[in-house]
Amino acid sequence: MSSDRHILYDIAVIGGGASGMAAALSAKDHLDDLGYNQAKIAIFERNDRVGKKILLTGNGRCNFTNLSTDHFHYHGENARFAKGALSRFSPENVMRYFEKLGVSFVVEESEKVYPMSLHASAVLDSLRFAIEEKKISLHSSSYVIGITKKDKSFRLKMSDGLTFDASNVIVACGGSCAPSTGSDGTGYALLQKFQHKLITPLPAIVQLKAHTLFCKPLAGNKFRGEATLHIDNAYIRKENGEILFTEYGLSGPPILQLSGYISRALHECPKAVCSIYLDFMPAYSLEVLLAMLLIRRELFGQREIDDFMTGLVHKRLAMGIIRFSLPKKHVRSVSELSDLDITHFANNMKNLEIRVSGTLGFSSAQTTAGGISTQDFNPSTMESKLCADLYACGEVLDIDGDCGGYNLQWAWASGMLAGISSAKRVWEHLHG
Repeated sequence: MSSDRHILYDIAVIGGGASGMAAALSAKDHLDDLGYNQAKIAIFERNDRVGKKILLTGNGRCNFTNLSTDHFHYHGENARFAKGALSRFSPENVMRYFEKLGVSFVVEESEKVYPMSLHASAVLDSLRFAIEEKKISLHSSSYVIGITKKDKSFRLKMSDGLTFDASNVIVACGGSCAPSTGSDGTGYALLQKFQHKLITPLPAIVQLKAHTLFCKPLAGNKFRGEATLHIDNAYIRKENGEILFTEYGLSGPPILQLSGYISRALHECPKAVCSIYLDFMPAYSLEVLLAMLLIRRELFGQREIDDFMTGLVHKRLAMGIIRFSLPKKHVRSVSELSDLDITHFANNMKNLEIRVSGTLGFSSAQTTAGGISTQDFNPSTMESKLCADLYACGEVLDIDGDCGGYNLQWAWASGMLAGISSAKRVWEHLHG
């Protein structure tokens, strides 16, 4: 194909990730339902194939939605923006859609929904097959470097020198996380050219770095407990589950859930004090735990100090708490512990402070906090208020969700809404 040839598409979808595929398929289905079977829809994907990032989700098992519809799970300067798409396309709608594509599912803990095969490839393959069967064009291994609009059509300029025209454009090229999958933030510029504002992208659902020396000696050890986040001494949020110590700090689902708040806080104020308080014994109150430890001192006075908590927590963790609680005091046996020593143990087992210095970067993050501001998009259609027939969906916008399928639910819902909205506009133009 020569660089001066322009194929005209009804809808061009920029990005072949979750939201882009959902947009293209929903648009095609809607136009087919209306009787316009000749609609030309194309996906433009910079990788050699679509959906690479989907294969990474849920540790390769693809937690593709969550039954909870609480908007508390979504974040951004105007998190309520997400309500339009999420209320229109609920988790039940998404599950029914994938059932039609041949994907059976199972619901696991915390209302997480997975393909029954527990393999992300089941979700991706079902989408790929549908794209092929519905004859949606796919342009891969090249990416859009510019969009211009003249009269009632857009012109897409590609990195390989080709150009394509389209009546409607849906920008679905992701955020800045997982750059190895092609989601490297370069898509923001496409919408900024139409005067859309960019809110600084930040890593979210990402591991935390810590100032304290408590974590490094315990690297590789994990426990089930609670993590409570305070920023500048103000309570923010509490999460429970499996928490992992690392060379650099903390990881595990509860930590990942809290990381977006920390990214935003440290971006707004680099001197903000971000502290994670760990509770190693959430099933017991401080008073009950203190009484238990006092009884243990009487029962096991002959034991060496490092064996004091055997049976309560992992030995390496117990040794870490003991050394943290008695930094300078030399104690050999349990009988030598004072009431104040026991109190220090109890307090640190229930409320040990880990001072956070930052997060790991985008290459470790599962999603992006920030992105293109939603203020100039219509939440009922995903259409730009600044440029008619231009839409955006998914992670490119300033909406991010918690761990547990919320980000994919946003991708499907916003993509479906953008696809159907653009299809309606195509139909209006045809019968205008």
